Amino acid sequence: MTAPERFYQFMEYKRFRPRWVEMECGLSNGYLGKQRKNKGSFGGGILLRIEKRFPELNITWLLSGEGEMLNATYRDVKTETFNTVEEESATYGLVMRELVPLLKQQISQLEAALTDKQKLIEILEHRIKED
Repeated sequence: MTAPERFYQFMEYKRFRPRWVEMECGLSNGYLGKQRKNKGSFGGGILLRIEKRFPELNITWLLSGEGEMLNATYRDVKTETFNTVEEESATYGLVMRELVPLLKQQISQLEAALTDKQKLIEILEHRIKED
């Protein structure tokens, strides 16, 4: 079994979606699936990103399949509680990534509407002064 295949086991265990993991680790869209499909491997830089973002993952297990999937300090924590926190964090991150661009777009639209209203007020005030 390859490291990407083991990493997919970890993601399934944690209920993480590949795209979310790719975004969290700064990987290109589809990177994990491509590595898994082609029976590829992870370079040192990718491993460092994975290790930094998922400290609970035993890198020795990821590379060799030896030992436990999770580091000892994380195995002692109640897995259910840990998963719940991770899932809520993942959901919050996804919502924020989707929500912020929409809010920025809405702000731009409101600013444009405000500018139009101000121009209309100026025109109406000018007409009132003429009458």
